Amino acid sequence: MEKYLICTDIDGTLITSDQQVPPKTLALLQELIAQGHHFAVSTGRMFQSANKFARLVDESGNVICSNGSVVSSGGETLFRQGLDPESIQTVFDICTLHQVPLFFFSENTVFYTMTPPSYITDEAEQGRVDGTKLVHLESQEDVKHHKAEIINAITIEEDLPEKLTAVREALEKVAGIRTLSSHFNNIEILPEGIDKEHAVERLRQHLEVKPEHVIAFGDGENDLQMLRYAGVGVAMGNAADFVKEHASYVTTSNENEGIYEFLKAHIC
Repeated sequence: MEKYLICTDIDGTLITSDQQVPPKTLALLQELIAQGHHFAVSTGRMFQSANKFARLVDESGNVICSNGSVVSSGGETLFRQGLDPESIQTVFDICTLHQVPLFFFSENTVFYTMTPPSYITDEAEQGRVDGTKLVHLESQEDVKHHKAEIINAITIEEDLPEKLTAVREALEKVAGIRTLSSHFNNIEILPEGIDKEHAVERLRQHLEVKPEHVIAFGDGENDLQMLRYAGVGVAMGNAADFVKEHASYVTTSNENEGIYEFLKAHIC
């Protein structure tokens, strides 16, 4: 039997709006893992949050997180690349100038510049981030003190997302970083050359799975390269149209067991 590597984004893909893996999806993934197939989450979330969902599905814990900046398998870190220290300072300056909230992430810490939203501070909603530690960055000196810990960043503008157009234009001129978006109200900030595609390739080689047997599920801009790279790229029914255009298949939404529906029809 040929082994598949099944890679899924988390938000809008693997889990529903109540932060749960749908029951039929969970049961089928675990059945496939028992048959010898591999499973991995591939997400923009930080390691601690991503690892929680990976291990909920599969104890081996294959994790691609921070949009490809970290790759881990069975508790072993295969790859880690954080933002360049000089880029970190420039990103901080741009977001401060435009007065938009900025969040830097390590594996288990959220560094924030303005009042954090409820899904970071409210225990009932922390499943979206799951940081074990919150650190407020008030100045450039604070940023310098923590820059060695920082992997990636995101700016989220809940109230005036139109402000992000000018912010993204400024960020795209910064050397050493790349920007993308997983939602209309955010800009994700990564080290240059980092994405989910190259992370999946690293994990695929480690697990010795053929390229054509990689199945990837996603719903956002940050999933595009992974979907194009995979032997089978599957867009969720709730994905934006431009994401669906780059996928091999479109399944039902995350709220309607889209992963289950595709896997049941195509590899079971």
